[in-house]
Amino acid sequence: MSAHGSNKAIVFALAGNLLIAVIKYIVAFITGSAAMLAESIHSTADSFNQVLLLLGHKRAKKEANETHSFGYSNEVFFWSLMVAVLLFFVGALFSIYEGVHKIMHPEELKSVYWIFAVLLSSIVIEAKSFQVAFSEFRKTTKLPFFKAIKESTQVSLIVVVLEDSAAMAGLVVVLISSLLAWLVHPMFDAIGSITVGLLLLAVSILLIAEVKNLIVGESMPRKQRLIIQNLIRANKNIKHINRMQTMVMGDNSYLVLISVDIDDNMKGSDIEDLIEQLKLKLRKAVPEIGTTYIEIKDSVRNNKF
Repeated sequence: MSAHGSNKAIVFALAGNLLIAVIKYIVAFITGSAAMLAESIHSTADSFNQVLLLLGHKRAKKEANETHSFGYSNEVFFWSLMVAVLLFFVGALFSIYEGVHKIMHPEELKSVYWIFAVLLSSIVIEAKSFQVAFSEFRKTTKLPFFKAIKESTQVSLIVVVLEDSAAMAGLVVVLISSLLAWLVHPMFDAIGSITVGLLLLAVSILLIAEVKNLIVGESMPRKQRLIIQNLIRANKNIKHINRMQTMVMGDNSYLVLISVDIDDNMKGSDIEDLIEQLKLKLRKAVPEIGTTYIEIKDSVRNNKF
C-alpha cells in the first residue's frame, strides 16, 4: 500500500478534528463554558497530532545520503511515537485531571442543549473520519482487527484508526455521562471524564508499545518469512539457508538479509542470474520486501549480492 492511503486518512482526521474544534470554540464563546473551552483545546491538540503525522510522512520521503544510506523512512515511527506520547499526556491525563477536578468541585451542567448539539455533531464527524481510516487500513490486511494492529507496519494508519476509535467511543461515553449528569446527578459528568481519560490512556500505551517495537527493528511476520524460506528451498541450486534476518524499514517495507549455501559446480555468471531471479521471485511473492542482500557461500566462494 502506498503512502497515499495513509495521507488520505490523516487529512480526513485533521479536517474532522479542526471542524470539531471550531464548533467547540464557538459554543464555548456563546455559553461561557470552561469545560467546553477545555474540550476545544483537546480537539486542537488532536489536530496538532495529525500535523505531526503528515510531517513524518514528508520527512520519510527524503532521499538517502551519505549519513543515512538507507534513507529516512523510519522517521514516520518517531513522529508517530510523539503523537502517542501527546495522546498520553494531553489527552488521557488532562481528561483524568478534569474528572478529578469535577469530583472535588461538582457543578451542574449549563447550556445543556448546546452541549448535546456539539457532542452529536462531533460523533458524526468522528464516525466519518474513522470510516475513512478504517477502510484504508482494511485495504492493507484481512487479519482480525487486533492481530492486524499488532502485525501491521502502517503505523500512521494504526495511529489514526486507534485515535479516531478512542475519540468516537469517548464522545459516546461523554454523551451518556452528560445525560446522566443532567437527569440524575452532576457527579456522572466527572465519571465520564475519568472514563474517557482511562480509555485514552489504554490506547496511548498500546500505541507506544507498538511504535517502540517498530523503532527497535521488528522482524517481518512469520507468514511472510516462511514464504521466503520456501521459495529459496524450492531452488535446486540452493543447498541450505544459513541465516535469514528481516527488519522493518518505514511504512510497510522490510530490509532482508539472507545467507545460503549453493551447488559448488555453479559458475560466476550462473550465480548472478540465480540471485537476480531469486530477488524478483521474492519481491513478487512478498511485496513488502524492500532492500535485499543475499550472501552466497560454498567451499571456494564467499560472495554477497
